[in-house]
Amino acid sequence: MKTALLIINYGTPEKPEKKYVKKYLRQLLNSKHIMTTLNALGRNILVNCIIIPARIKHSLSVYKKLNSKYGMLLQKITDEFASKVQTVLSEKADVYTGMTAGYNYLKDVLEKICAKNYRRLIVAPMYPQYTESTWGKALDDVYGFFKGRFNIPIISTIDNFYDKEPYLNSMKQLFERELQNFDYEKIVFSYHGIPKKHPGSQDYVFQCSETTRLICQKMEISLDKVITSYQSRISEGWLEPYTDLAVMNLAESGVKKIAVLAPAFTVDCLETVIELGEGLREKFLKSGGESFKLIPCLNAEDFWIKDFCKIAEKWL
Repeated sequence: MKTALLIINYGTPEKPEKKYVKKYLRQLLNSKHIMTTLNALGRNILVNCIIIPARIKHSLSVYKKLNSKYGMLLQKITDEFASKVQTVLSEKADVYTGMTAGYNYLKDVLEKICAKNYRRLIVAPMYPQYTESTWGKALDDVYGFFKGRFNIPIISTIDNFYDKEPYLNSMKQLFERELQNFDYEKIVFSYHGIPKKHPGSQDYVFQCSETTRLICQKMEISLDKVITSYQSRISEGWLEPYTDLAVMNLAESGVKKIAVLAPAFTVDCLETVIELGEGLREKFLKSGGESFKLIPCLNAEDFWIKDFCKIAEKWL
């Protein structure tokens, strides 16, 4: 019985060039799971006539900065992760990667999967917590692709895994390694922000809080040493506290050493290494902080490969 395992990540431009960045933004934002209050016509006008023209210059510059310093991390690490997973799973499944926008576009990958007539398809969105803009969009894209088609594979989706033991075990190993020689005063758990009015936003807040609690429980870290906050806000009315303001307040109150991580991501990307690792670091140091450590994502660490496969094998 032929099985495909489809690993899905959020998305990234194929290259740090204007046409690829525009394509990425268009594919990403023209979704009811991102722009939840607008119909298709409204989204099309807003995205193509207002948002992209206003943001393309800035988006292009930050992706060029990312590429020059680190490469296109999301695509590079996702592909490495999938290659290692394929080695572990061997004959159990053929492993594919797809993005909901930009590089390795999900619909193109699904065409390849369809052409090989797999009888089973296991869908694995790589986001520990559920939001409409991540899980919702990924699943709608997958199930929407097969609407009206023939010879549809049996489709299963792994659960969001923020509270699963293999994931928590990997986070514990990551923490033990990264914090071994760092005497932090506070740890900032920075989750990707969404609008407060986004469908399911309070469920997401609960899952983020639980992620923080469960990781700290694993590590025997007192909750009075941690902060849960939200990054990447585009306007007011997004989930609070905002990461940048929280970190500056810590520095201004006399906290000198902090560690920061982004548990809404499993792969390092623009939002982790540039937004947090550079932008947030600068704000902390300018506000009076002295030592800032960014804990990387799980990426393609061997211990995470092993633990992810434990999660995935329940569906294989």
